[in-house]
Amino acid sequence: MRPRTWALVMDGMRARILRRLDSVDGEDPVEMVSKAASVHLRDRIADTKDWGFSTDQSSGRAVAEPDDNAIRHDMEEFARDTLSYLEAHHRSDDFERLAIFAAPAMLGVLRLELPAGLKRILMMDSPLNLISLPERELRDRVLHLIHENDKHRST
Repeated sequence: MRPRTWALVMDGMRARILRRLDSVDGEDPVEMVSKAASVHLRDRIADTKDWGFSTDQSSGRAVAEPDDNAIRHDMEEFARDTLSYLEAHHRSDDFERLAIFAAPAMLGVLRLELPAGLKRILMMDSPLNLISLPERELRDRVLHLIHENDKHRST
C-alpha cells in the first residue's frame, strides 16, 4: 500500500492543500487565503509608521512603500495558520507524507515555522510557485514532481 501523501502549494497570499495524492482521483484541494489580504495590509496602509520611504530613481521624489517586516509578519502568520491546519490533520492520521511547493520567500518562512511532527514526515520541499496552475494541471505537476523525487531517493 502506498503511503498517504498530501502536498502544500503556497505563496504569500494563497495556499492549496492537495489531499490523497496516493489515490487515483484524490480529494478536492483545500483552498486557504491569507487574512492579511483584507485585514493587515489595509491596516498597514492606514498606519504610516509601518511604511518606509525610498526615492523613485526616475523622478527623484520620495515614494512610500510598505515595510518588509510588516509583509514578513503577515507571511509568518499565514504560514503558522496553514501549518496548524496540516498538523491537526496529521495528528488525526489523515496523511503520512508531506510535500511542500512554495514561492521561494514563502518556503523560507515555512522551513522556519514547520513544527517537529511535520518535519518528520516532510518528504520534499521545493522553491516552486505553482499556486496559479489550474486544479488538474496542478495535481498532475505535483504528482510528477513527487514521483521524480521518490525515484531519485530510491536510486
